[in-house]
Amino acid sequence: MGSGGQGSVVGIGPGAGSGAYGRGQRCFPSAGLRGKRYGRRRLSPRTGSARSDGQIGCRARPAASTATCLSWTALSYYARVGRSTSGNLHHFLGQAHVAGTNPQLRRAWARWAPAWLAGYGLQTARADVIAGIVVLFVTIPQVIAYAYLAGMPPAAGLYAAIAALLAYAFIGSSRVLVVGPTAIVAMMTLEAVSRFAEPGSVEYAIVAAKLALLTGLFLIGLRVLRFGSAIGFLSHAVVTGFISAAAVLIIVNQLPTLLGLQSAPATSVIDVSRYVAAAWPDANGWALAISVVALLTLFVCRQYLCTLLVRVGMGSAMADALCKSAPMFVVVGAVAVVGPWRLDIGGVEVVGDLPRNLPTLDLVAMTLHDLRELALPALLIALVIFLESISIGTAVASKRRQRVVPNQELGGLGVANIGASLVGAFPVAGSFARTMVNFSVGALTPVASLITALGVVVSIVWLAPLFYYLPKGVLAAIIVISAASLIDISALRKIFEFNRTDAITLVLTFAAVLLLSVEIGMLIGVLLSFGLLIRSASKPHMAEVGRYGSSEHFRNVLRYSVNTCPEVLAIRVDESLYFVNARFIENQILQRAVECPDLKHVLLICSPVNFIDTSGLEMLENLEHNLSDMGVMLHFAEIKGPVMDQLEVTQFYRQMQGRVFFTTDLAMRELGGI
Repeated sequence: MGSGGQGSVVGIGPGAGSGAYGRGQRCFPSAGLRGKRYGRRRLSPRTGSARSDGQIGCRARPAASTATCLSWTALSYYARVGRSTSGNLHHFLGQAHVAGTNPQLRRAWARWAPAWLAGYGLQTARADVIAGIVVLFVTIPQVIAYAYLAGMPPAAGLYAAIAALLAYAFIGSSRVLVVGPTAIVAMMTLEAVSRFAEPGSVEYAIVAAKLALLTGLFLIGLRVLRFGSAIGFLSHAVVTGFISAAAVLIIVNQLPTLLGLQSAPATSVIDVSRYVAAAWPDANGWALAISVVALLTLFVCRQYLCTLLVRVGMGSAMADALCKSAPMFVVVGAVAVVGPWRLDIGGVEVVGDLPRNLPTLDLVAMTLHDLRELALPALLIALVIFLESISIGTAVASKRRQRVVPNQELGGLGVANIGASLVGAFPVAGSFARTMVNFSVGALTPVASLITALGVVVSIVWLAPLFYYLPKGVLAAIIVISAASLIDISALRKIFEFNRTDAITLVLTFAAVLLLSVEIGMLIGVLLSFGLLIRSASKPHMAEVGRYGSSEHFRNVLRYSVNTCPEVLAIRVDESLYFVNARFIENQILQRAVECPDLKHVLLICSPVNFIDTSGLEMLENLEHNLSDMGVMLHFAEIKGPVMDQLEVTQFYRQMQGRVFFTTDLAMRELGGI
């Protein structure tokens, strides 16, 4: 066995030289300089002594001056992220004092206190109060409408908003996400609960509260399992198809209410369409007129009013807030028309009395029968809640260079749903419309959501009688406009133009949701996502490569004019080696080896390989044995460190006849002379 100086590599086996690794040795030059982990302590670049993350820049000093060091640390942090208000300065000095005098309190504060409390002052509070009030005008009509969509009394939407806003504010990681009733979750609630009770009944409300409780428990369970990192397992095509189909389903189910008809006896698109086609001659003229005016007003406000207000000189943020608040103005106008003229007597269906008392906390009893019946709907709703909320929260946070923690979001959303259950409401999620309003008007922290929750409380106690004459057709119009915004035509077009497989997946998910049910459609979408993932991993891309000119770069022989050697077959496998693809990779390599009569060496380039499982290891053993019977030797190049750690302890690595090269360039120079 030959060896070199520092930074050299060692070869083993036949023809060992400076281009391969030695048996039992590290695979990289200067491999002896391994990085050391010190946990939460690291060396100070100024003194060389260890320092903790909470004492960056502080030299070693007596215990008496520790508080001074920590105070300087707090002031440094204040200078980086704080605002120039006296309240912030006192906050950070107080925090540093607590940290310096009681390290346990400092650690507890850092672990449990919401991050947005750091630097909170008058300027931030002013922005949050304004945003909270503006969002209130969007929240009240929407949550009442979504409660109606979910088959619940209007008060349930208000109660759900209060509980969700209060619970999420202190646990969630997003600073501007507004949690509460949403259209898709309300629709899924209606479909799940209507099997067990009549919408609007007391029994229905109890089952909906159980569904919210179980949904919250599933979300917290996913948080414990750290499911947040698995968000990418659902393809964009599946999510887009599901949301688009759910939006169509929501719109179709509002047609009877828009026409002033009785509710359809079923919720499927076909059944509702047949019902509307047969009953439309009985439509109420006043109800239809109010619905059409509400639809047109909301549509114009959403599409054109914002641009018009900006042109006349209004700020874009304020113009956007006013346009998003259009549902409240439509509600006020409809009440002003229906009430004095008593159109409710003429057949216009109105909301009626709303309770003026605040909700009481009550934990619903859950039986094994409830668990069996509601487990699948609750799990699917939990998945939709997470997908909907994390997408909105991430999109908004990126605009401010903030970060949303998926696992923390699971916990916050889980507690919010449990809170909704305690007040007798239904499942909740992050609202796209209300979150965008909250962001556009300048909300900085979840205090804005607390202000909105307080506003809902005030509305219940003092303003509930004003909603008596609110037409249900206006609520249906609000739902239709909100649902229509969920259909992203540009995303649909992009999927159909870019990838045929994704397009087929989208169509199948869309059709399943519309023709079967929301739950079955979502389940089919999830299975399709995993099926596509397995299909892609089972047949990874494998490229035979050659040297590009005289450079050290190697490219696919099918795409570039490259130099190859008939005695060496260099193959790059663009996937990890595990049970899903092991047999496919082995068959492909053996097939190509048979097609090369002068072949003496197979070089497996492992730069894309991140791990190898036991099936992958067994495949390598079989591959080496089969190639050896053909008089061909198996070699490796560019194995990553973690993968090399796996191989070094195996009998396969200790007994293999081939060599492990540091780079493909070195391997091809020694094996093929090119």
